[in-house]
Amino acid sequence: MLVAFVGFSTMSWSQTAVKVAAYKFSIEPKVGTTAPSRKEHVIENVYGDLKNTLLLVEQDGQKVAFITSPLDVIGHIHQETVAILSRALGLPADQIVTCTSHSHTVPVLHMSDAVKYDKGSPDALSRELGREFEKKLIQAAAHVSKSLVPVTIEWGNAEENRITYNRRGKYVNGKSYFIREEDRLPLGEGYRGLIDPDATVVLFKNTSGKYIAGLTFFTGHPVTAYSPEKMFSHGQFPQIATERLAKQLGDIPIGFVQGCAGDINSKYMLTGTIKDADLMGEYLAEAFLVAAKNLHKSQRIDFRWSREEVHVPFAKLPPVDSLKKDLSAIDDFIRRGNSGDENTLYCVGMNFPKALTPPYRARLVEMVRPWYMWALEQYAQKKENNQPPYLTMKIFVARIGDVGFVGLPYEPFVKTGLKIKNETNLPCIITGGYIDGVYGYIPDASACDDREYQAGFFRYMGNIPPYAAPGGDVCADVAVKKLTAFAASH
Repeated sequence: MLVAFVGFSTMSWSQTAVKVAAYKFSIEPKVGTTAPSRKEHVIENVYGDLKNTLLLVEQDGQKVAFITSPLDVIGHIHQETVAILSRALGLPADQIVTCTSHSHTVPVLHMSDAVKYDKGSPDALSRELGREFEKKLIQAAAHVSKSLVPVTIEWGNAEENRITYNRRGKYVNGKSYFIREEDRLPLGEGYRGLIDPDATVVLFKNTSGKYIAGLTFFTGHPVTAYSPEKMFSHGQFPQIATERLAKQLGDIPIGFVQGCAGDINSKYMLTGTIKDADLMGEYLAEAFLVAAKNLHKSQRIDFRWSREEVHVPFAKLPPVDSLKKDLSAIDDFIRRGNSGDENTLYCVGMNFPKALTPPYRARLVEMVRPWYMWALEQYAQKKENNQPPYLTMKIFVARIGDVGFVGLPYEPFVKTGLKIKNETNLPCIITGGYIDGVYGYIPDASACDDREYQAGFFRYMGNIPPYAAPGGDVCADVAVKKLTAFAASH
């Protein structure tokens, strides 16, 4: 069911103004906790806590809760988090929005008691951390439930172009590739490609003129200091920058929303240090502070939102000969990678950095092999023309005063986010990726035929066909239409 709420301007300010409450809490993993790696790695070092923010927005009894976190609040963790908040806040699941900064340097959470783990094992530590997260999430819900106050809304924007670059490159033959650090450096330090440089700040002020909560927004994979074969825990630039802004405003709770970063990286992936990561955080903090010094007051005080159904089209399966050729290349790559062959750098459209060991590269390729077996089985069973025509999903669309908010439940490419911004008549728009996330990468219209890691990620997602143009831009079209309607209403 689609739900929308409109505030009526004929009522008094106290009745129609948006109300907001927020609460910040932190958790800190132990060394040895399970890490999200393609192999069995654990957290080897911990650099500070991981901060989470629960923001409750309400108008005349209609509420939406936003939980923002550096943790991977996607998939089953999203579902568990929504279930906890639904019970604690007394809200339907569709009125709860989960947002992750998609920091790659975080532990795995285990939220279910269905599996028992050996005491002191990595998984047991992950379950211990999951219990702490659940306990503090319930405490946060109790706080915001009784702390709602009327607010005015202010927003500011600054440009930050020192942190990120577009990681989707093109060879001279037109094929795409993943630009990691060793590929970026030959392009020159000034290379950025198409990025979204917006560093956005949205702040909520109570009737006494005090800021009580906020949201920040930026677009880029937080992978400055990251290696999947040597894992650690660190909040990366989203947390560093947001916390510095929060302290400047009296240590208020401020959540971070990640943008459409599917093809946008921070610099130094696989080579950066904690010092590099801290520097990127300081860069973004500077931009947030500039934005906060140049705020615009929202002319509207109402809140509207909806969940919109979207159909992302699928393409046909590749021909049998192509599938068999790729499968042969995959098996050869896996064999050579596992034997330590350093010349394992390209396979089935994907390129791999020398910073990863050959066995790890082999593992990345091995994980797409089941998709090829499934695709060939469709031909064997004469089902190649009976595949689903599209992927159905729900996106979240809202207007909080003059601020538009779009939540996409996958890893969107930057062109999708920019399309929403360029085609919507609102002064401030947050285009959030990884919101309620479950679907992995979905390319924009220009990238659907590519097969590098991002655009070809459907092969990691199980038994689905490739995406067809316009791909994720279908979500942009639906979001633009809804935001345009919201912008026209008062």
